Amino acid sequence: MIATPDEGALAVPADRVAPLAGVTVVETPLLPTAPARAAAVRAARAPIVVLGETHVFAQPDWANRLVRAHDGPWAAVTPGIGNANPAGGLSWVGLLMDYGRFPQAGESRETAGVASYNAAFKRASLLELGEALESLLEPGSSLDAVLRARGGRFLHEPAARIDHLNVSRSRPWLVERYLGGRLFGANRSRNWPRSRALLYAAGSPLVAPLRLVRTLRMARSSDASTPRTFVPALVLACLVWAVGEGLGYLRGEGADDTRRMFEYEQHKSRYVR
Repeated sequence: MIATPDEGALAVPADRVAPLAGVTVVETPLLPTAPARAAAVRAARAPIVVLGETHVFAQPDWANRLVRAHDGPWAAVTPGIGNANPAGGLSWVGLLMDYGRFPQAGESRETAGVASYNAAFKRASLLELGEALESLLEPGSSLDAVLRARGGRFLHEPAARIDHLNVSRSRPWLVERYLGGRLFGANRSRNWPRSRALLYAAGSPLVAPLRLVRTLRMARSSDASTPRTFVPALVLACLVWAVGEGLGYLRGEGADDTRRMFEYEQHKSRYVR
């Protein structure tokens, strides 16, 4: 399933898709991204859908293991997520802050939540959300809480492995951490009363130590061998994220924030050392 603004301009090479069972293209604007994802989910034909990324490298048995995991009572299954560019602390900070809950080590286990990207969902569980699906596919949304309220359960399957490419050039890395926090806060508080958003903005300085402790805990429990630069970089990243998240609660997202983050999402390899 490919979402694109213009199927003709995309010109999918026939030799690249020939080995696949089928490719469906749905024409839709790519920004904002959540409605584009929702359009792709609705146009898909398979009972299981993965909200994938351009900068992820899957192991050969990844899809098979995810499909087999869905034989269980799971609304969504998150794979084990490793580091595709493990040299340097900046890369590890990005990976563990975003995906540290889902390492490639350990046994399959039920989880309280699901990754915003790269998880495999039962398509029927998403379609049952109706028009709310578009807003719930934004990072920072309450998707897992809504699915859980409907009886949905989630699995982490470390044996279904992918490796995630992470921004590791200094300036883009700082900008991405800031934008991640800003969009998270803005999306999370979009439908809140103004008083609640202001309360969370006032409490945003607490985000930095909370994220620091949480990420350090995940680093210790993962199989990651992080470099010595990891902790100083993590402290900086948590501070920058907290500033962005506080502004997200206070002022929403900036006029160009989604497009700027989309650049990192679509062309991650440009921002890797």
